[in-house]
Amino acid sequence: MKTITPYLLRFALTATILTIVFRYFLSYGIENQSGIIITISATIYGLLMFASGWYFGRKDGEYLPIYDVGFRFHLTTYLIHNGISLLWIGLGFGSKNENLNVSIMVAIYWGIFLLIHFAFFLWARKNSINNLDKEDIFE
Repeated sequence: MKTITPYLLRFALTATILTIVFRYFLSYGIENQSGIIITISATIYGLLMFASGWYFGRKDGEYLPIYDVGFRFHLTTYLIHNGISLLWIGLGFGSKNENLNVSIMVAIYWGIFLLIHFAFFLWARKNSINNLDKEDIFE
């Protein structure tokens, strides 16, 4: 079954753009020691990522009604955010006060939660038929 859908790809593009803009303002806020810029950029980024995940996730569910409990979107967000963050600092775009170790630790801690989500995904898939919710099939 095809699991890379047009809506997942649109979400990935949106997440990439939002993450690059967020990294720019985060690095700017850190460089200028502005807690306001850091807080506002993180809040706006979080809200926009949530809204885009909600929108594209709902559209994706209508397009391809598989029962994946949002794992594909979580994995996509993880890969995009952490990939851009590591490249951002590694290529020297970050603030002189940013440390690559912090981004690595974020990736590790977030990865633990991703593994927990993966366990829920496997449990949900085990309790489905051909990746479709049993309740939806036998109504």
